[in-house]
Amino acid sequence: MKDMIDSANCPRVLMLTPYLPYPPVSGGRTRTYNYLRQLARDHDLTLVCFGRLEERAFDLAPLREYCALHVVEREGSPGTLRAALLSLTSAQPITMRLYRNAAMQKTLADLLHSGHFDLIHVESFYMLQNLPSATTLPILLCEPSIEYKAWSRFARVAQPIYQRPAVALESVKMRVYEPRAWKRVASVGVMSEFDAKLVQRLAPDARIAQTPNGVDTDFFQPAPEIPRDPDALLYMGDYKYFPNVEAVSYFMNAIMPLLRAERPALTLTLLGKEPPEAFVKMAEDPLRGLRVLGLVPDTRRYLQGAGVFICPQRSGGGTRFKLMEAMACGCAVVSTAMGAEGLGATDGVNIRLAETPRAFADAVTELLTTPTLAARIGTAARSLALERHSWARSATMVRELYQQLIKGKST
Repeated sequence: MKDMIDSANCPRVLMLTPYLPYPPVSGGRTRTYNYLRQLARDHDLTLVCFGRLEERAFDLAPLREYCALHVVEREGSPGTLRAALLSLTSAQPITMRLYRNAAMQKTLADLLHSGHFDLIHVESFYMLQNLPSATTLPILLCEPSIEYKAWSRFARVAQPIYQRPAVALESVKMRVYEPRAWKRVASVGVMSEFDAKLVQRLAPDARIAQTPNGVDTDFFQPAPEIPRDPDALLYMGDYKYFPNVEAVSYFMNAIMPLLRAERPALTLTLLGKEPPEAFVKMAEDPLRGLRVLGLVPDTRRYLQGAGVFICPQRSGGGTRFKLMEAMACGCAVVSTAMGAEGLGATDGVNIRLAETPRAFADAVTELLTTPTLAARIGTAARSLALERHSWARSATMVRELYQQLIKGKST
């Protein structure tokens, strides 16, 4: 597609992300990959991103089809001891220190010096520090998650409990540094109205726009020929992301025993990259009802055959791809209100919401034992995904924002 567009007449956009968005196996990667796929039709895109050695081993040709690609190596995440040391020896959030990179800064400086870009698109505030401070180009800063809020939520539920003060300290640092980034850019892209209010509260003068996540509703579809298993629950996520680990731990310890007491054959299947060893060991106990499959080539048959998709999220932020994909497949979802933030879903219509372990278990049981209700909620969820969360709609909103920012630069 890069060869098909007339780059001389297309806006030139420099995009900066903290991860290599291919293969699209996590929320952020899925977001960036789909935006590149949609926006490459009428934009000349250059992507600069971090990539670990094992990630760069993939065939990146599908990604290069949509953009000029520059991958900068980044070392792995630090261990617990080094992370604590980094946190205690700086007023900056640890995330900022981990993503400040001399090679990244040089790559960006060289590209901006030699290229003629119209706009810079940055994903996540902690990447902004790698741009030259003197750049005069309009910057769109998209926040897939409002980090200070995500960290403050995690501080309330982190385990072991002695970690909570350190996590709370990081959330305070984020609350100081994140709004500084919002004030520096031409526009802040947010995932939902909820996130917009958080930004406006701390940066009242920031220009805020919707740059929502989406789902490929052509790829993720219901499959009426696949029967839904009334004893199968499903959850998926990137388990390097701490809210996903906490959500599963909470469900298995507080909710699953309630469900298994009434339905001994009930199982929860976990999909997604890098499940922790603790979950793998838990799955070895048949009394726990846990199945860990990890990363699978195609999640659709699991979404199309599960009785209920669960999202017992108690921390994190943004809008969750896993819910949009489940809804697009017509799977009934039970979630906490926090887990469903930004989706525009309505309890009892296209989702079930529950906050306590007992209420969550009761909502799951009702859907599993009343397939007509589960089917009705799943159908309404699919309709919501089509109306509000398609990638085509999301990309149109970003495309229009690009035009506004570039036009503002030239006037």
